[in-house]
Amino acid sequence: MMKKINILFPLIIMFVCLFINSSERIYDDSDMFLLDIGSLLEIEFIKDGVLYLKNNNNVIKKIDIELADLDIEKKNGLKYRSFLKENRGMLFILKNKEEYKKIDMKDMRISLDIVYINQFDTVVFVNKYVNPMKNIENLNLDSPIKYILEINAGMSKKWGIKEGVTKITWIMN
Repeated sequence: MMKKINILFPLIIMFVCLFINSSERIYDDSDMFLLDIGSLLEIEFIKDGVLYLKNNNNVIKKIDIELADLDIEKKNGLKYRSFLKENRGMLFILKNKEEYKKIDMKDMRISLDIVYINQFDTVVFVNKYVNPMKNIENLNLDSPIKYILEINAGMSKKWGIKEGVTKITWIMN
């Protein structure tokens, strides 16, 4: 038993030292360092369904989507992710017409195009190239927003998403 402790103890100490040295540190007012857990997180994409983008009833793009319909899912969104594959996005399902104003880029690591979609499944606004860690300007959209689609920055232009023209259809797995 003593031999196991003599072998394990130095290994544990070495692991702790490596972990602390390789981690980011933040300092509070008392100058004590705390581990920034958010910098260590990497949340994986979970495919909940597929979404079709259509212009004049012609499919212009099919993408895999992860749904955000629970409050915690909407709060976290695509935060703590270092990348999003090109043919993927997150679809937020909103409960009320003002909920779209709560979307922010705090703790984001990637730039996004944010697509606002009304109750008729029509794109009404595209906020392009939204940089991570920045506040989103307070939008006042005329049409009630039912969905928000977050995709990689530049994809709305590449795929041909057009305000007032592009419609969506989505199917859960």
